[in-house]
Amino acid sequence: MSKKNFIKVVTPVGTAQYAWIARPDSGHEFSDGKYKVTLLMNPDEPGVSESIAKIEAAVKEAAIAEWGKLPKVYRSPIKSGDDIADEKEGKEDLRGMFMLTTKSKFQPGMVDAQRNELPEDVFVNSGDTIRVSAVLIPYTAGGMKGVALQLRNVQLLAQRSDSQSNGGDEFGSVDGYSTEFTASSIPSTPAASTDTGPADDEEPEDF
Repeated sequence: MSKKNFIKVVTPVGTAQYAWIARPDSGHEFSDGKYKVTLLMNPDEPGVSESIAKIEAAVKEAAIAEWGKLPKVYRSPIKSGDDIADEKEGKEDLRGMFMLTTKSKFQPGMVDAQRNELPEDVFVNSGDTIRVSAVLIPYTAGGMKGVALQLRNVQLLAQRSDSQSNGGDEFGSVDGYSTEFTASSIPSTPAASTDTGPADDEEPEDF
């Protein structure tokens, strides 16, 4: 049997939401035991609309490769914030935005803006500015076809500024141990590419 070619994509820059990167989602009613993150993307930001269009094209390519033709109805991993705001109360802040969720049973690789592996004490949290790489996985569930995003790697570009989570605001600077994390300029988003499979254990070289 020939090995299936999976399509790999890299998202545009966005804001991490519901991030379970340091450990898998567990201990809650709807936990699924997977590493995951939802990415909130603003199409008004440079390059975001173009990158979303490339991912949508790659999703269609993956669907056609799986089922021979594009299904009349299928679930895309990219969601419209307008649709979510229309369906759920209290979600008006999502209007004009796009969202996608990507997950895996394996912990993703994590790198900084220069593609250096993150130190063990640096984590990707909700509110951080990130990009992710993922593999497109077609599926059929309950009679509905769709394409999911299997999480591969996460690139941390900037950590959120949150005084509630940063005790450093309460202290003055003194001589002693110091550590820094600096996110440099954000690189341009590459186009979608083909990959030989969803190898979650590969080195994080997607960015």
